[in-house]
Amino acid sequence: MSEKSFGSFKDLAKAEGVNVPRDERKGPPGGNPGGGDVGGAMKTLWPAYLEDGYFDAQGNLRPDYVARDKLDPLALRLRDLTVHQARRFFQHCRAIEALLKSKHSTWDKERTNLMRLDVAAQDAFGKKDRKIPELFHAFIRQNVAAVKTEKDFLEGFLPHFEALIGFSSGKLKDERGK
Repeated sequence: MSEKSFGSFKDLAKAEGVNVPRDERKGPPGGNPGGGDVGGAMKTLWPAYLEDGYFDAQGNLRPDYVARDKLDPLALRLRDLTVHQARRFFQHCRAIEALLKSKHSTWDKERTNLMRLDVAAQDAFGKKDRKIPELFHAFIRQNVAAVKTEKDFLEGFLPHFEALIGFSSGKLKDERGK
């Protein structure tokens, strides 16, 4: 296989000389050659999700990312996510935040730890008995991909994720049966 980077499954197949049938050119569901749905699940609920980033022209967090009317439908669709799994992913982010704010680490180091969130989501979603629903997997994947800077993480993704967790309160599965 070539070491050149390709933008899509179709580009990769073309470069490798593989004739891809028309119905398979988008790759697996969601159009992601790596598997899984990167945006389709989120795009159904929120068509322009993350298209313009977390911030407006003045650098402020877009209100939609913490607004009840945008996050409640998402929270309702996450009812198969357990409280434990939601907290597990959120606490991973809080740990990164604590290291950054305490100056015990740098964004250059913690960016990799944020990327590990995507790894954990793929692992939880890819298991035979899925640990997280497809929509949460798509949420994590899209947000990890959208975060490029420390500001994106601390002032964009983190408040957005925090709002989702807050609006999900009482809607997620309690694995203890309560």
